[in-house]
Amino acid sequence: MIVYGPVPSRRLGQSIGINNIPPKTCSYSCIYCQLGRTDKMQIKRRAFYNPEDICREAETKLKQIKAENQYADYISFVPDGEPTLDINLGAEIDLLKPLNIKIAVITNASLLWMDAVKEDLKKADWVSVSVDAAQEDIWRRIDRPHGALSHKEILNGIVEFSKGFKGTLVTETMLVEGVNDHETCIEKIA
Repeated sequence: MIVYGPVPSRRLGQSIGINNIPPKTCSYSCIYCQLGRTDKMQIKRRAFYNPEDICREAETKLKQIKAENQYADYISFVPDGEPTLDINLGAEIDLLKPLNIKIAVITNASLLWMDAVKEDLKKADWVSVSVDAAQEDIWRRIDRPHGALSHKEILNGIVEFSKGFKGTLVTETMLVEGVNDHETCIEKIA
């Protein structure tokens, strides 16, 4: 299912979810992932689904929920993997904007060192980036990233993105007991 919901969210109200990539296609294989280990580890962006099909499904879902006296506060890209791996993410956001519902993207931030990813995410209204560790060894232990990724480049990419993003930017940190939950680690993340 590419479009689902609405799903109640404590941060976003009622959200229509967009699953813009196949399950378990990710740049990380986090130790805490509720979906288990990543099947398709990658960092090369590519097309997965037709952007027009995603938009059409979202329009259909919005009509359906309106008929059921429901509503959506956000359309959220929160797939079963990393949404920025989709090379069509920016085009999909552009197609969804005329629906006049805010767009959210929840990302692990692993590709924010790429200019094209920054440009795609700038089109969203609300972006959440994961920062599970400020120290590379802990980052590797908790997020189990693709081997070609650089922690320093990712953190620099987040900072650079934050300077030009006009929407709401939030960070998320998953604290894992005995891994990144000690005071020094938390202070460095902050």
